[in-house]
Amino acid sequence: MIFSTACTEKIDIDLNEGENNRLVVEGYISTDTMQHSVRLTRSTSYFYNQPATPEKDAIVTISDSEGNVFPLTYDDSTGNYLTAPDVYGVPGRFYTLNIKLKDGEEYEAVDELIAPNTFDTVYYEYTNLQYGVDIGAYYYWFYTTFTEKPYFDDKYLIYYYFNDTLWNPTFDDVLYASTASYMDGCGHFEDVLFCAHDEDSIPHNPHVRCDLVTISIGYYNFVSQLYTETVGQTGLFSGPPANVCTNIINKDKEKPNGLGYFSARSYDTYEFDIVNDKKDGKPMTEGLKD
Repeated sequence: MIFSTACTEKIDIDLNEGENNRLVVEGYISTDTMQHSVRLTRSTSYFYNQPATPEKDAIVTISDSEGNVFPLTYDDSTGNYLTAPDVYGVPGRFYTLNIKLKDGEEYEAVDELIAPNTFDTVYYEYTNLQYGVDIGAYYYWFYTTFTEKPYFDDKYLIYYYFNDTLWNPTFDDVLYASTASYMDGCGHFEDVLFCAHDEDSIPHNPHVRCDLVTISIGYYNFVSQLYTETVGQTGLFSGPPANVCTNIINKDKEKPNGLGYFSARSYDTYEFDIVNDKKDGKPMTEGLKD
């Protein structure tokens, strides 16, 4: 009788109004000499099916701990704020993103640019064997190895490109390593990427690029939490959702911080061409760097 007579009441909650409407920041500075970009948008309702609204007319700069300041200008065609094309970061420095919105609200984000690590070995294998067992089709395996910097708790992202197209663009594909938990900066890290389901899954004779990206602990935590709250949820057995960490700090302590992360990162890159693509069912292993 209780269930048959129960009633419901509709409650409207403004999930994206007032303090719930937040500034969202995406951007980084790296050791690459390039035109770096920062994207500013506003958070949107879960049920809003349009692109996020860009935050225009802001004053945006990046500065380093040595007193250098790099202004960014808004590009209407991309919706991003862009640096000059000759900007690059220097390892060992801290970089601060400063944002002043048109309403006067100010934010800042700080991240350290960690010195890069380097690949020891890069090679690939084309084979129909997995653990010595014929799996019925030929696969490409790519291997990268690098040695930890002694006593440093470094974190990494590893990206793979085929013909300048990023193969692992999403957080469920990006490979990242938390080394301190099992190496303490004194070991050898080997990454194995199973990158194709068959020989036709990547371009024929592609140009391949591998990026070993050294990142700060703060950005690693952001990536890990974002992965957990999006890809890593397992339905009924997942915990309740939680806010992902951010370094977008509102200078007015009475107001909420922004969302997203501004990171500093360093690169070691290795590029090669697969010039003898095997289409005749023969195993192949080719070393590229020692």
